[in-house]
Amino acid sequence: MACSIALVAGFFGTLHPAFDSFSHFRVHLAVLMALCALPLLATTFRLQAAVALLFAVAAFATTSGSLSFSRLWPVQAAYEAKNEDRAIYKLLQMNLRYDNPTPKKVLSLIGRTNPDVITLDEVSAMWATELGYISSAYPYRILCPYPNGIFGVALLSRRPFAAGTEARCERRGAMATATVDFGGIDVDVAAIHLSWPWPREQYWQIGELTEPLSALGETAIMAGDCNAAPWSAA
Repeated sequence: MACSIALVAGFFGTLHPAFDSFSHFRVHLAVLMALCALPLLATTFRLQAAVALLFAVAAFATTSGSLSFSRLWPVQAAYEAKNEDRAIYKLLQMNLRYDNPTPKKVLSLIGRTNPDVITLDEVSAMWATELGYISSAYPYRILCPYPNGIFGVALLSRRPFAAGTEARCERRGAMATATVDFGGIDVDVAAIHLSWPWPREQYWQIGELTEPLSALGETAIMAGDCNAAPWSAA
């Protein structure tokens, strides 16, 4: 009963962020409900069990388009750049983990992948120091500290920021934005890190960022850690 209430509540996330918090656990709740319903099919509660099982399958189906089943069949890497006679640029997005004990492995990954732009989350004071070691490779940068000194964001670039523009940090360091010059084409890039869902501050944080997000260009690239399931109201 409690499982079904929580599962249903997740579909009403637009009414209140408390309901939306349940939507992030939709897969877990759907699987749990199905497992609980299966044994009941052999009892006098088979009708209720069948309804619960049907609802669990339907709820799970609403998430299937966002889940990765790469282990079940070959990955179709549609995001890979086509081999055409044009410039190719790469962006690397990482949540660094504010107290990562192996920062040199991250710097090594950056060196191996050689991205043009890097967007980073959980940029703590420790990471600000570590990122200083690659300042010559990524001279165009902006680091936005979070009030707690842990959950800041950063945007690093080999490519220059567009002339006449200025990189900026949004309130409380939840998002960094910059207009990057990709060979004469200006593209807005945003690095974002949202807090956890209700009862944490994600709901009002999104409200604060609505205006700067809407100001980004039509070809803007936003990368980060939104701490939200794709099917949630967030």
